[in-house]
Amino acid sequence: MEHRCGSCNRLLAKGEALNLAIKCPRCGAINHLRAVSPIVERRRAPKGTRR
Repeated sequence: MEHRCGSCNRLLAKGEALNLAIKCPRCGAINHLRAVSPIVERRRAPKGTRR
């Protein structure tokens, strides 16, 4: 995922962020980035096991 400045649209970061504040080096705007929902990774049971 790309995170861009809300003021000048400059690319600030790439990746997933949970809670982040970035100051744009171009225009100086402070951008607050928050995840809408947490990323949950599910684990799989090893092969050959039953529930």
